Amino acid sequence: MNLNFKRELVENYHGKTQIARILTETWMEENMFCPRCGYLRINHFPNNRPVADFYCPNCKCEFELKSKHGRLSEKVNDGAYSTMIERITSNQNPDFFFMGYDENSFQVRDLIMIPKHFFVPNIIEKRKL
Repeated sequence: MNLNFKRELVENYHGKTQIARILTETWMEENMFCPRCGYLRINHFPNNRPVADFYCPNCKCEFELKSKHGRLSEKVNDGAYSTMIERITSNQNPDFFFMGYDENSFQVRDLIMIPKHFFVPNIIEKRKL
């Protein structure tokens, strides 16, 4: 498996968040298989879909990617609390991928998948404003 990001994709971008999103999501789409059914690829949803980034065209499972530079830690920051709670309590809650990457070498360092049934509302912390 190729752990390198494609640097050429972000040559004309300057925002760190946008660069990270493009690199990590492109890597997932090109390198990840479905951990649920073993299908050889997962597809990317159109951007701005709440709490879902990818889906398996075979088994229809959905996945959310959370990534950060550096090593993974015990907490992962997210956006809207209410959107996350609504999504994880729905009938189509996603499995989660957590990726740690090295922003200097442009490489994936860690990647884990946590099944959707481990995400319940009482483990989600509302971000302090």
